[in-house]
Amino acid sequence: MTSRIAKVLTLGPRDWIDLMRAQAALVRARRRVADEPIGSFTSRGTDAAGIVRGDPVRARAIALAVERAAAHGLFRPYCLVQALALRELLTRDGIDGSQIRIGVRQKGGTFSAHAWVRWGDEVLGDRADHVAGFTEVDDIRVLQGP
Repeated sequence: MTSRIAKVLTLGPRDWIDLMRAQAALVRARRRVADEPIGSFTSRGTDAAGIVRGDPVRARAIALAVERAAAHGLFRPYCLVQALALRELLTRDGIDGSQIRIGVRQKGGTFSAHAWVRWGDEVLGDRADHVAGFTEVDDIRVLQGP
């Protein structure tokens, strides 16, 4: 038995529910990215004055479910789709104060952008050392277009 199959067999009922919810949220988020201006997905200070509330263990479990669904689910979503799905699920579970953050960097002559979720001082659904390599952009309304 491969390690992936063994790992799947150890998932409990809550994990399976989280995986199904995560996959559905990824599908909804992919549709949103196609239909809405990118600049509408993030801004600082819009979440109840930055109040962070909720269970950190539950927040991390939701983030793990989104990561698993993104890596092994129906499609391989971009980082913004993953961030949107994660934020949606956190909000639905009463975990308040998460923000989608966008960062940019130039490395080796190549420009890149990345999206992730910040909840208080914690990065969810990504590695803190990875997002530290990006400069956060506070206002991306210019990406909304005319």
